[in-house]
Parts: sequence; structure tokens; C-alpha cells
Amino acid sequence: MILTFSTLGSAWLLSSIAVTIYRRSNAVPSGAPIGLVATATDFESCHDELRDVTHALATHLENFQLIAHYDIDEAQRWSEDRAFWLGQWKAADERCHFAAPRTGKLAKEWEQLAAIHAELHETEASYDKELQRFGNDQAPRLARIQERLDRVGQKLATGGSEPAASPPQNASKDAGDTTP
Repeated sequence: MILTFSTLGSAWLLSSIAVTIYRRSNAVPSGAPIGLVATATDFESCHDELRDVTHALATHLENFQLIAHYDIDEAQRWSEDRAFWLGQWKAADERCHFAAPRTGKLAKEWEQLAAIHAELHETEASYDKELQRFGNDQAPRLARIQERLDRVGQKLATGGSEPAASPPQNASKDAGDTTP
């Protein structure tokens, strides 16, 4: 009995982990695809889905941690988050078909959703390009600066630094002397 319970519990835990990993790397559309003739409920559903994708992008961009220090593991995690966000963005389009021409009462609003959907991708791509440029050009420089600053701080903390040299005695005398 205990062995069966442990086996079932382990199987459930492993399958839960597998589902989590799959969902983390593969975005799944949140509902049935929307046809060309869409209802107000369909529009509201797609609007909410696009709002979620927008929020996810904002969260993803806020989570970029390479600015303070260059960390390969953090960069890899951020890259995986980017891939997941792109999957969400694509899944929303697969379901809602934002670029499909719509007719009816909400046609202009569908056009707005299509424009927002496209702009989200442009924003993410632009941000990603700039962050990669920063990661290649500036993050290593900031890491070197931080390391140097840490070494100086360690030297100060251990009392290993020599006191600043006092100015030469003649220099203060010469500084006050205005005669040639």
C-alpha cells in the first residue's frame, strides 16, 4: 500500500514537472481559434489575451539583470524567458488571427489589436537588440569596473593601503609665492 502510494505520488510529481517544463518552453493558445466572423465575446477574449502578452513582455523586460553585472546563467534564463514570450505572442496570433480582415461593428478595434500585436513584437525585438549590444559592449566593461572597485575596497578593508603621500614641502611654499 505504501509502495503504491509512493509510486503514484512520484509519478504525479514527475508528470507535473514535465508539464511545467513543457508549458515553460512552449506557449499554448488559451482557447479555440477565432474565425473571420468573430463575436464581441471573441473580441474581448483576444483583447484580454493581448493584454496578458503585453504584461508578460513588460515583466520579461523588467527582469533583465545583466545591467548590474554580467552573468552567463542569468543571460541564459533571460533568453529562455524571451523564447517563451515569443511563443505566447505567436500563440495569441494563432488563436486570434489579428491580421485577418474583419468586418462588422468591431472591425476598427480588430485593426487596433492587430497594430498592437505587431508593435509588441517590434518593441521586444528593438529592446532585445539594444540589450544584446549592451551585453556585448558594456556589460563586460561594467564587470571589470566592479572587480577593480571590489579589489580597492578589499585593500581598504584589510588596511593594506598606504596613506596618501603628503605634498612636497616646497610645493606648498612655491604655490603661495607669486614672485618670479
